Amino acid sequence: MSARELLVVDTTGRSNYTPEALAHLEGLPVRFVSARAVEEDAVIEAGRGATALLVTAAYVTRRVMEALRPDLRAVVRYGVGLDRIDLDAARELGIDVRNVRDFCTDEVADQTLALVMALSRRLVRYALETRAGAWRGHAGEGPLLRLSGKRAGVIGFGAIGQAVARRLQAIGMQVVAHDPFVDEVTARGLGVTPAPLEELLAGAHVVCVNCPLTDATRGLIGAEQFALMSPDTLIVNTARGGIIDEDALVAALREGRIAGAGLDVLEQEPPPADHPLLAMDNVIVTPHMAASSVEAMAELVVGVFRELGEALRAAE
Repeated sequence: MSARELLVVDTTGRSNYTPEALAHLEGLPVRFVSARAVEEDAVIEAGRGATALLVTAAYVTRRVMEALRPDLRAVVRYGVGLDRIDLDAARELGIDVRNVRDFCTDEVADQTLALVMALSRRLVRYALETRAGAWRGHAGEGPLLRLSGKRAGVIGFGAIGQAVARRLQAIGMQVVAHDPFVDEVTARGLGVTPAPLEELLAGAHVVCVNCPLTDATRGLIGAEQFALMSPDTLIVNTARGGIIDEDALVAALREGRIAGAGLDVLEQEPPPADHPLLAMDNVIVTPHMAASSVEAMAELVVGVFRELGEALRAAE
Protein backbone atom coordinates (compact mmCIF):
# COMPACT_ATOMS: atom_id res chain seq x y z
CA MET A 1 0.00 0.00 0.00
CA SER A 2 1.42 3.35 -1.01
CA ALA A 3 1.80 6.00 1.68
CA ARG A 4 0.58 8.65 -0.76
CA GLU A 5 -2.20 10.69 0.82
CA LEU A 6 -5.64 9.84 -0.50
CA LEU A 7 -7.86 12.93 -0.61
CA VAL A 8 -11.56 12.21 -0.23
CA VAL A 9 -13.95 15.10 -0.90
CA ASP A 10 -17.40 14.81 0.64
CA THR A 11 -19.62 17.00 -1.55
CA THR A 12 -22.56 16.71 0.85
CA GLY A 13 -20.84 18.91 3.45
CA ARG A 14 -20.83 16.04 5.92
CA SER A 15 -17.85 15.91 8.27
CA ASN A 16 -18.91 13.80 11.27
CA TYR A 17 -18.33 10.10 10.74
CA THR A 18 -18.93 7.29 13.21
CA PRO A 19 -16.14 5.02 14.44
CA GLU A 20 -18.00 2.10 12.84
CA ALA A 21 -17.79 3.84 9.47
CA LEU A 22 -14.16 4.93 9.82
CA ALA A 23 -13.14 1.37 10.70
CA HIS A 24 -13.58 0.48 7.02
CA LEU A 25 -10.68 2.82 6.16
CA GLU A 26 -8.24 1.42 8.69
CA GLY A 27 -4.68 1.53 7.37
CA LEU A 28 -5.50 3.88 4.50
CA PRO A 29 -3.80 7.33 4.43
CA VAL A 30 -7.04 9.23 3.92
CA ARG A 31 -7.62 12.95 4.37
CA PHE A 32 -11.18 14.29 4.22
CA VAL A 33 -12.35 17.63 2.89
CA SER A 34 -15.98 18.66 3.35
CA ALA A 35 -17.52 20.89 0.68
CA ARG A 36 -21.11 21.43 -0.40
CA ALA A 37 -21.22 21.09 -4.17
CA VAL A 38 -23.99 20.12 -6.57
CA GLU A 39 -23.52 21.76 -9.97
CA GLU A 40 -20.66 20.83 -12.31
CA ASP A 41 -18.42 23.85 -11.73
CA ALA A 42 -18.74 23.57 -7.96
CA VAL A 43 -17.95 19.85 -8.01
CA ILE A 44 -14.88 20.46 -10.19
CA GLU A 45 -13.62 23.20 -7.90
CA ALA A 46 -14.23 21.20 -4.72
CA GLY A 47 -12.85 17.98 -6.15
CA ARG A 48 -9.46 19.11 -7.44
CA GLY A 49 -6.82 16.60 -6.38
CA ALA A 50 -9.38 14.18 -4.96
CA THR A 51 -8.85 10.46 -5.21
CA ALA A 52 -12.54 9.90 -4.41
CA LEU A 53 -15.76 11.88 -4.25
CA LEU A 54 -18.63 11.17 -1.89
CA VAL A 55 -21.86 12.44 -3.42
CA THR A 56 -25.60 12.62 -3.02
CA ALA A 57 -27.09 15.35 -5.22
CA ALA A 58 -23.88 16.29 -7.05
CA TYR A 59 -23.79 16.02 -10.82
CA VAL A 60 -20.77 13.91 -11.78
CA THR A 61 -20.79 14.32 -15.54
CA ARG A 62 -18.19 13.46 -18.15
CA ARG A 63 -16.95 17.05 -17.94
CA VAL A 64 -16.50 16.73 -14.19
CA MET A 65 -14.65 13.43 -14.42
CA GLU A 66 -12.37 14.57 -17.22
CA ALA A 67 -11.52 17.71 -15.25
CA LEU A 68 -10.62 15.69 -12.15
CA ARG A 69 -8.56 13.00 -13.89
CA PRO A 70 -6.02 11.52 -13.43
CA ASP A 71 -6.39 11.94 -9.66
CA LEU A 72 -10.03 10.86 -9.43
CA ARG A 73 -10.31 7.10 -9.08
CA ALA A 74 -13.68 6.54 -7.38
CA VAL A 75 -17.13 8.07 -6.82
CA VAL A 76 -19.31 6.71 -4.02
CA ARG A 77 -22.92 7.76 -3.64
CA TYR A 78 -24.77 8.15 -0.37
CA GLY A 79 -27.75 6.17 -1.64
CA VAL A 80 -28.85 3.80 -4.36
CA GLY A 81 -29.70 5.81 -7.49
CA LEU A 82 -26.90 6.71 -9.90
CA ASP A 83 -28.86 8.88 -12.33
CA ARG A 84 -26.69 11.97 -11.72
CA ILE A 85 -23.47 10.11 -12.51
CA ASP A 86 -22.39 9.49 -16.12
CA LEU A 87 -21.74 5.76 -15.89
CA ASP A 88 -20.59 5.42 -19.49
CA ALA A 89 -17.97 8.12 -19.00
CA ALA A 90 -16.85 6.54 -15.74
CA ARG A 91 -16.30 3.19 -17.44
CA GLU A 92 -14.32 4.80 -20.26
CA LEU A 93 -12.16 6.77 -17.84
CA GLY A 94 -11.59 3.89 -15.43
CA ILE A 95 -13.39 5.54 -12.51
CA ASP A 96 -14.96 3.15 -10.02
CA VAL A 97 -18.59 4.15 -9.27
CA ARG A 98 -20.26 2.60 -6.25
CA ASN A 99 -23.49 2.93 -4.32
CA VAL A 100 -25.06 1.39 -1.22
CA ARG A 101 -27.40 -1.12 -2.78
CA ASP A 102 -28.96 -2.32 0.46
CA PHE A 103 -29.82 1.20 1.66
CA CYS A 104 -33.40 2.12 2.64
CA THR A 105 -35.15 -0.94 1.23
CA ASP A 106 -37.60 -1.20 4.11
CA GLU A 107 -38.12 2.55 4.38
CA VAL A 108 -39.05 3.04 0.72
CA ALA A 109 -41.25 -0.06 0.75
CA ASP A 110 -43.02 1.21 3.89
CA GLN A 111 -43.56 4.64 2.30
CA THR A 112 -44.94 3.01 -0.83
CA LEU A 113 -47.44 0.99 1.17
CA ALA A 114 -48.34 4.04 3.29
CA LEU A 115 -49.13 6.07 0.17
CA VAL A 116 -51.17 3.24 -1.33
CA MET A 117 -53.25 2.91 1.84
CA ALA A 118 -53.64 6.66 2.36
CA LEU A 119 -54.84 7.10 -1.22
CA SER A 120 -57.24 4.18 -1.06
CA ARG A 121 -58.90 5.65 2.05
CA ARG A 122 -58.45 9.35 1.05
CA LEU A 123 -56.91 9.82 4.48
CA VAL A 124 -55.13 13.13 3.92
CA ARG A 125 -58.24 14.89 2.68
CA TYR A 126 -60.44 13.63 5.51
CA ALA A 127 -57.81 14.34 8.15
CA LEU A 128 -57.41 17.94 6.96
CA GLU A 129 -61.17 18.47 6.77
CA THR A 130 -61.61 17.13 10.29
CA ARG A 131 -58.84 19.37 11.62
CA ALA A 132 -60.60 22.32 9.97
CA GLY A 133 -63.83 21.54 11.87
CA ALA A 134 -65.75 19.41 9.39
CA TRP A 135 -67.12 16.07 10.56
CA ARG A 136 -68.84 14.64 7.53
CA GLY A 137 -68.04 10.96 7.52
CA HIS A 138 -67.55 9.73 3.98
CA ALA A 139 -69.25 12.34 1.84
CA GLY A 140 -69.16 10.18 -1.25
CA GLU A 141 -66.72 12.50 -3.03
CA GLY A 142 -64.40 9.96 -4.59
CA PRO A 143 -64.38 6.20 -4.05
CA LEU A 144 -62.82 4.43 -1.09
CA LEU A 145 -61.08 1.37 -2.46
CA ARG A 146 -60.91 -2.04 -0.77
CA LEU A 147 -57.36 -3.23 -1.39
CA SER A 148 -57.76 -6.85 -0.37
CA GLY A 149 -58.38 -9.01 -3.41
CA LYS A 150 -57.33 -6.29 -5.85
CA ARG A 151 -54.35 -6.49 -8.20
CA ALA A 152 -51.22 -4.42 -7.70
CA GLY A 153 -48.55 -3.89 -10.32
CA VAL A 154 -44.94 -3.28 -9.29
CA ILE A 155 -42.67 -1.71 -11.91
CA GLY A 156 -39.08 -2.57 -11.03
CA PHE A 157 -38.51 -5.78 -9.11
CA GLY A 158 -35.18 -5.29 -7.42
CA ALA A 159 -34.76 -5.32 -3.64
CA ILE A 160 -37.22 -2.47 -3.08
CA GLY A 161 -39.78 -3.76 -5.57
CA GLN A 162 -39.67 -7.17 -3.93
CA ALA A 163 -40.12 -5.61 -0.48
CA VAL A 164 -43.10 -3.64 -1.80
CA ALA A 165 -44.60 -6.83 -3.22
CA ARG A 166 -44.33 -8.60 0.14
CA ARG A 167 -46.16 -5.75 1.86
CA LEU A 168 -48.91 -5.64 -0.74
CA GLN A 169 -49.36 -9.41 -0.47
CA ALA A 170 -49.62 -9.06 3.31
CA ILE A 171 -52.73 -6.89 2.92
CA GLY A 172 -54.30 -9.38 0.55
CA MET A 173 -53.36 -7.97 -2.85
CA GLN A 174 -52.41 -10.05 -5.89
CA VAL A 175 -49.10 -8.78 -7.26
CA VAL A 176 -47.80 -8.69 -10.81
CA ALA A 177 -44.41 -7.24 -11.67
CA HIS A 178 -42.60 -5.84 -14.67
CA ASP A 179 -38.81 -5.83 -14.80
CA PRO A 180 -36.79 -6.88 -17.86
CA PHE A 181 -33.81 -7.73 -15.64
CA VAL A 182 -35.51 -10.13 -13.22
CA ASP A 183 -36.17 -13.68 -14.32
CA GLU A 184 -39.54 -15.38 -14.10
CA VAL A 185 -38.32 -17.98 -11.61
CA THR A 186 -37.36 -15.28 -9.09
CA ALA A 187 -40.74 -13.56 -9.40
CA ARG A 188 -42.84 -16.71 -9.22
CA GLY A 189 -40.79 -17.93 -6.27
CA LEU A 190 -42.10 -14.90 -4.38
CA GLY A 191 -45.69 -15.53 -5.45
CA VAL A 192 -45.57 -12.71 -8.00
CA THR A 193 -46.66 -13.01 -11.62
CA PRO A 194 -44.30 -11.42 -14.18
CA ALA A 195 -46.03 -9.40 -16.89
CA PRO A 196 -45.31 -7.06 -19.80
CA LEU A 197 -45.75 -3.42 -18.88
CA GLU A 198 -48.91 -2.95 -20.96
CA GLU A 199 -50.58 -5.97 -19.37
CA LEU A 200 -49.62 -4.81 -15.88
CA LEU A 201 -51.04 -1.33 -16.43
CA ALA A 202 -54.28 -2.58 -17.96
CA GLY A 203 -55.06 -4.97 -15.10
CA ALA A 204 -53.80 -3.26 -11.94
CA HIS A 205 -55.85 -1.25 -9.47
CA VAL A 206 -52.61 -0.03 -7.87
CA VAL A 207 -49.39 0.72 -9.77
CA CYS A 208 -46.16 1.16 -7.79
CA VAL A 209 -43.10 2.60 -9.53
CA ASN A 210 -39.88 1.25 -8.01
CA CYS A 211 -37.42 1.17 -10.91
CA PRO A 212 -34.30 3.32 -11.36
CA LEU A 213 -34.27 6.39 -13.61
CA THR A 214 -32.31 5.57 -16.75
CA ASP A 215 -32.49 6.54 -20.40
CA ALA A 216 -34.81 3.55 -20.86
CA THR A 217 -37.18 4.47 -18.03
CA ARG A 218 -37.34 8.25 -18.45
CA GLY A 219 -40.93 9.02 -19.40
CA LEU A 220 -41.83 5.34 -19.06
CA ILE A 221 -45.34 6.24 -17.86
CA GLY A 222 -46.90 8.79 -20.20
CA ALA A 223 -50.18 9.50 -21.94
CA GLU A 224 -50.17 6.19 -23.81
CA GLN A 225 -49.67 4.25 -20.58
CA PHE A 226 -52.30 6.20 -18.64
CA ALA A 227 -54.78 5.40 -21.41
CA LEU A 228 -54.37 1.70 -20.55
CA MET A 229 -55.34 2.17 -16.89
CA SER A 230 -58.82 1.99 -15.44
CA PRO A 231 -60.50 5.03 -13.85
CA ASP A 232 -60.09 3.56 -10.35
CA THR A 233 -56.31 3.05 -10.66
CA LEU A 234 -53.99 4.55 -8.07
CA ILE A 235 -50.34 5.20 -9.01
CA VAL A 236 -47.50 5.63 -6.52
CA ASN A 237 -43.95 6.72 -7.35
CA THR A 238 -41.23 6.44 -4.69
CA ALA A 239 -38.40 5.96 -7.21
CA ARG A 240 -37.45 9.04 -9.24
CA GLY A 241 -39.18 11.98 -10.81
CA GLY A 242 -38.92 11.75 -14.57
CA ILE A 243 -40.10 8.15 -14.79
CA ILE A 244 -43.67 9.49 -14.88
CA ASP A 245 -44.46 12.23 -17.41
CA GLU A 246 -45.99 14.81 -15.06
CA ASP A 247 -47.95 16.64 -17.76
CA ALA A 248 -49.54 13.35 -18.76
CA LEU A 249 -50.23 12.54 -15.10
CA VAL A 250 -51.95 15.88 -14.53
CA ALA A 251 -54.08 15.35 -17.62
CA ALA A 252 -55.03 11.81 -16.57
CA LEU A 253 -56.08 13.00 -13.13
CA ARG A 254 -58.06 16.00 -14.42
CA GLU A 255 -59.87 13.87 -16.98
CA GLY A 256 -60.69 11.12 -14.46
CA ARG A 257 -58.68 8.49 -16.32
CA ILE A 258 -57.06 7.44 -13.02
CA ALA A 259 -58.26 7.89 -9.44
CA GLY A 260 -55.22 9.27 -7.62
CA ALA A 261 -51.47 9.53 -7.26
CA GLY A 262 -48.97 9.34 -4.41
CA LEU A 263 -45.60 10.91 -5.19
CA ASP A 264 -42.48 11.11 -3.08
CA VAL A 265 -40.46 12.33 -6.07
CA LEU A 266 -40.99 14.95 -8.76
CA GLU A 267 -39.10 16.09 -11.84
CA GLN A 268 -38.30 19.43 -10.16
CA GLU A 269 -37.55 19.31 -6.44
CA PRO A 270 -38.81 21.32 -4.71
CA PRO A 271 -41.68 21.97 -7.12
CA PRO A 272 -42.96 25.47 -7.93
CA ALA A 273 -45.72 26.63 -5.58
CA ASP A 274 -48.22 26.63 -8.45
CA HIS A 275 -47.50 23.08 -9.56
CA PRO A 276 -50.94 21.63 -10.45
CA LEU A 277 -50.31 18.36 -8.60
CA LEU A 278 -50.07 20.25 -5.31
CA ALA A 279 -53.63 21.55 -5.70
CA MET A 280 -55.33 18.20 -6.35
CA ASP A 281 -57.10 16.57 -3.43
CA ASN A 282 -56.63 13.08 -4.89
CA VAL A 283 -52.84 13.53 -4.95
CA ILE A 284 -50.42 13.14 -2.04
CA VAL A 285 -46.97 14.66 -2.48
CA THR A 286 -44.21 14.06 0.08
CA PRO A 287 -40.77 15.75 -0.03
CA HIS A 288 -38.49 12.94 -1.28
CA MET A 289 -38.17 11.50 2.22
CA ALA A 290 -39.08 7.86 1.67
CA ALA A 291 -35.50 6.70 2.24
CA SER A 292 -35.21 8.33 5.65
CA SER A 293 -35.20 6.76 9.08
CA VAL A 294 -32.83 6.95 12.03
CA GLU A 295 -31.65 3.43 11.33
CA ALA A 296 -31.29 3.85 7.57
CA MET A 297 -29.22 7.01 7.79
CA ALA A 298 -26.80 5.44 10.26
CA GLU A 299 -26.48 2.36 8.07
CA LEU A 300 -25.95 4.52 5.00
CA VAL A 301 -22.77 6.15 6.27
CA VAL A 302 -21.32 2.76 7.23
CA GLY A 303 -22.23 1.42 3.80
CA VAL A 304 -20.60 4.36 2.02
CA PHE A 305 -17.38 3.89 3.95
CA ARG A 306 -17.42 0.16 3.28
CA GLU A 307 -17.63 0.87 -0.46
CA LEU A 308 -15.08 3.68 -0.22
CA GLY A 309 -12.56 1.47 1.54
CA GLU A 310 -12.95 -1.26 -1.07
CA ALA A 311 -12.62 1.23 -3.93
CA LEU A 312 -9.50 2.89 -2.52
CA ARG A 313 -7.80 -0.43 -1.90
CA ALA A 314 -8.66 -1.61 -5.40
CA ALA A 315 -7.22 1.59 -6.87
CA GLU A 316 -3.75 1.07 -5.32
